Amino acid sequence: MSTATLTEPRILSVDVTDDAIAARLADGRVISVPLEWSWRLSEATPQQRAHWEIIGDGDGVHWPDIDEDISLEGMVRGVPARRPSQRELRILLDASSLIDAEHGRPISFDELDRTLREHHAQLILTYTNVLEFAAPYDKSGDRAGLRTRLQQLERLPIGYLREGAIKVAELRESASAFSEKRECIPIQAYAKRWDETLTVEGRSPAEMLVNQSLYDLVSMALIAGSPLRHARERWDGPLRRQFEADRQLPERARWTPERHFRESIRRHLAEASISFPPDLVTKLADWIYANPATRCPGYRLAWEMRRALVFNNTEKVSGNDIFDIAHARAMPYVDAVTMDRNAADLCRRAIKRLKVQSPSINYSERIFTNLKDLFKARF
Repeated sequence: MSTATLTEPRILSVDVTDDAIAARLADGRVISVPLEWSWRLSEATPQQRAHWEIIGDGDGVHWPDIDEDISLEGMVRGVPARRPSQRELRILLDASSLIDAEHGRPISFDELDRTLREHHAQLILTYTNVLEFAAPYDKSGDRAGLRTRLQQLERLPIGYLREGAIKVAELRESASAFSEKRECIPIQAYAKRWDETLTVEGRSPAEMLVNQSLYDLVSMALIAGSPLRHARERWDGPLRRQFEADRQLPERARWTPERHFRESIRRHLAEASISFPPDLVTKLADWIYANPATRCPGYRLAWEMRRALVFNNTEKVSGNDIFDIAHARAMPYVDAVTMDRNAADLCRRAIKRLKVQSPSINYSERIFTNLKDLFKARF
């Protein structure tokens, strides 16, 4: 009598075509499911589909470029991934709005939690809004208070946005789309942990630390010399010097918007080490500039805001304006955002200019200057 040894099914490799997702198993079987079962893979590029990693000991597959996970159990049982509902709103609050909620103005954290859950919404946290929220406790040395507030924040339905990575990700996707003669695919701007919002590309400096709370990670970022230290310490000085130098340019020396944009693209491609033929950079920049709705949308909005602020010498510059501009890059990837009044006015003026080229852009509807107005409009 012959016997067969049964082995636990596990995935060895995967292949994604235009029609199906096929997994080859260690026992020799090939399991295939329709491509439409994964809306992320359906919208991904061939390069993104081909960049996969085995999870665990073959229990599933992870696509890091689009943050997609498919389990072997899901393929066997037949569980398609559900596309996010239009009702699942992503709400990005600045630090001032988070502090208002902390003090119950106009609603408390408990009321915020209940409202977000009732409306299938997420509070979006970034590197900067969390650290600015924590700053008063860091200044006073009240670590017990900081722990309590961050624990309250972490209990909310939250998501993490890598606002600092948007520029590079958009430029990389636009360079690929231009080379492949196709339209841009929206980038994946979200992360799974707060410390991952620090990195522009690659892995977090704290990735080896598991089961870390938001308080643990923020405490690391507040330590001098930490790899998670505040971005302002590294970027504020250089950004301000560049900003002031641009403001000092005489009128006759200032470039047209198109030329300024070309040089901005050229500089940022080099800074991000994105390989692209130098003789085609001008054509790439003009191609991106022609459609701000789908080609580098966050980059273009931030660029318009910065240019408006730089070349209007009557505009008073506050201490947070440069970082508010960086915050605006997230606008295309959220459903609502709060900003202080000056930043909101500057952003709306920039959006008005973008709508001349792309009338479908509706970012102005996403801007609010306080929690009260946001909740009245959205909930």
